[in-house]
Amino acid sequence: MEILSTGQKIKRARIYKGYTLKKLCGDKISVSKMSCIENDKIKPEQWVLKFVSNKLEIDVEYLKQDVKSQIIKNIKDISKGSPGENYEKLLQYNLKFAEDYSYVDLCFTIMHMLFNYYLDKKQFGKLQFIISNYYDYLQKCFSDRGSSIYYMDIARYFYVYGEFSQALNYYDKVIQICQEKGYGECLLKAMYYEANCYIKMQYYDKAYELAAKIMDLMDSDSMQEDIENVRIYHMLAILSLKMDITKFGRYEKKVYELYGDDLKGKSEAMVDYARILFNLGKKGSALDCVEKSLEIYPRDNVRELDHFMLVNVNILMKNKILKKAHTLCNKALDCAINLNDITFIEKAYYYKALILLKEGDFAKGEMCMNLSLDNLLKFGSSRRIYERYMEMGKMYYKLNNVRESIKYFTFAINLKEKYALR
Repeated sequence: MEILSTGQKIKRARIYKGYTLKKLCGDKISVSKMSCIENDKIKPEQWVLKFVSNKLEIDVEYLKQDVKSQIIKNIKDISKGSPGENYEKLLQYNLKFAEDYSYVDLCFTIMHMLFNYYLDKKQFGKLQFIISNYYDYLQKCFSDRGSSIYYMDIARYFYVYGEFSQALNYYDKVIQICQEKGYGECLLKAMYYEANCYIKMQYYDKAYELAAKIMDLMDSDSMQEDIENVRIYHMLAILSLKMDITKFGRYEKKVYELYGDDLKGKSEAMVDYARILFNLGKKGSALDCVEKSLEIYPRDNVRELDHFMLVNVNILMKNKILKKAHTLCNKALDCAINLNDITFIEKAYYYKALILLKEGDFAKGEMCMNLSLDNLLKFGSSRRIYERYMEMGKMYYKLNNVRESIKYFTFAINLKEKYALR
């Protein structure tokens, strides 16, 4: 992963061999010329590289590989694996060389990777820091393909932020470029996410119309399929629940067929349908989806399973299926404790507190709420802790415990003033 210029490679190999410049050069090359080569002031001719490689016993192809080639190879290697703890450092390291050597096209590529990494991690401060540089590199190596990549990233940024109307503007830009230039794979993605924006904004008729267009494009011979069919059918299933429930069964069946042995994907789809079915008042069908999803969800990754159980606890609780929610929450809590995962423990105690309070068991509900707070104080942001203090103040007010209510409202006010929370 280390990046070295040709001169640096020669110098490092020469020193490792214990050669002076004079010994390396002999009577073939002048010492002053070799010094300039090692300090990257001049580029060596092919015969010089061959001579040096033989003398130092190193691969001539290794010497020939310039900085740009090394950065390109590094980017490919970084892209192959999933982002680990060194992902950001490796990208920043390669970005510095790309900037130093004015390889603006590579700077743009690395900025694209960093942008999506920060967005995945929800590190919005770092995003704000690099976004102007990202745009500058687009302008310096401008192309229609680059513009479509940049606009897709900005659209995703607004989507994650919940600014769906802004996201739509950028997806429209991508669609326009792709239609003009024939970028089929990018066109499908932009249309898919634009339809998702319409769903989030509850413009279901527009989303349904767009999803149907995507299916037509995917069926055409001229369009290369990029988005898996299952995601489109899943979208159509959700939209049919909201617009024309008679078609839901057909799309639902197709989704399950396409997922095949992917039980995780199938389970998550069932939970999406359950949410909407509850909203439509179809409690029995919704419960069937929840129970089936929990029955088939894979058990090999306990952390993912615990997260999935907590998601379902929240759905059941919000729809007043308290007994089932309570039983499932206890399982999720036991699992979280075994995992020793403080975030899951906090959430499980919080949900358990809400369930107990709804069931009228105020003593146990209060105890679980305090256990949840104890854990939240160890990792929660100032905003989350402030919101929890406010929630507990309201809880104690409803329980007619004025002293505790005032205490937590005071905690909230002090925290708000200290960190200038809005």
